[in-house]
Amino acid sequence: MSTPSRPDAIPVAAPAPAAASGRIAALVRPSRRGAAIFVVSGLVFVANDSLTKVLVSNVPVVDVVFGRYVTYLLALILFAGRMNPVRLVRTRRPALQIARGLSMFATTGTFFWSLSLLPFAEVNTIASTAPLIVIALAGPLLHERITRTIALGGIVGFVGVAVLVGLDPANLQPAVLVPLGSAACYATFTILTRALRAEPADVTVFYSGLVGLVGSAVLFVAIPTTSQPMAIEWIGIGVVGLVALTGHRLLVGAYRWARASELAPLGYLSILWSFLLGAAVFREPVEVQAVIGAALIAAGGIMALRAAPDDEEPVSTSVEFGDPATDSGTP
Repeated sequence: MSTPSRPDAIPVAAPAPAAASGRIAALVRPSRRGAAIFVVSGLVFVANDSLTKVLVSNVPVVDVVFGRYVTYLLALILFAGRMNPVRLVRTRRPALQIARGLSMFATTGTFFWSLSLLPFAEVNTIASTAPLIVIALAGPLLHERITRTIALGGIVGFVGVAVLVGLDPANLQPAVLVPLGSAACYATFTILTRALRAEPADVTVFYSGLVGLVGSAVLFVAIPTTSQPMAIEWIGIGVVGLVALTGHRLLVGAYRWARASELAPLGYLSILWSFLLGAAVFREPVEVQAVIGAALIAAGGIMALRAAPDDEEPVSTSVEFGDPATDSGTP
């Protein structure tokens, strides 16, 4: 009769070297996960903007905005609230939720207004000061530690935007206050998104959609249009709403993982995606200054990504995108 092997005789794999485990931990730390989700959300929004650009060439903007919010909200209720729709309105911070929804809607409204006053490139450049505003406010309002590299990454990214679109400071007009207002609204939206990270993500997304629907409905009634979208165009508007919901959901998830100041410079990548998409899809010309600007934008984003503070902030959040904490926002 053979003697069974002793437990201590079973071979055990040698532990991984500390250096290797440290590199793995750095790659999967929350700030890196948040940055990855944020970049994906930017790609989703750029794709949605391209579809919107095609639609508004033939469909009144008011119809597109209103239809977008209708689809956005209906899809959210059907998918996230089908078992218990009431949970979508349960929030511990209703004032901040409404303020965040208003800031998102104000960002859209002021941006569209800017496009009617100034050239497209100038509007995008001035509105791209939003990450700088976020970096400036994240310290005092969110108590985030802003490293010099993060701040420098934001500045480098903005310089890249200015170079890419060819901003001419000598020809600025008083109308630049409108895109600056849009940048301030988006910065407020960003700060509030991070401040609401302990709320269930679906609740935050719902309130922004609800506020946007009310605002767009007012505009839809107040601004009559002379034409109505065709059936295929309504389908396109519905797709815009669904893609917008996907991007917004990813955006909320990104701010659950990473600080607002860390993600702010990565916002410039949206300009880079737009530039690349314009060249590949819309056959827009590629100039040397655009290539230089794109390189600076990418450099600023990489600097911000690598400069995240080592201390990770523990936050009690709902189980979204693998969050480790239990859902504390809804009963």
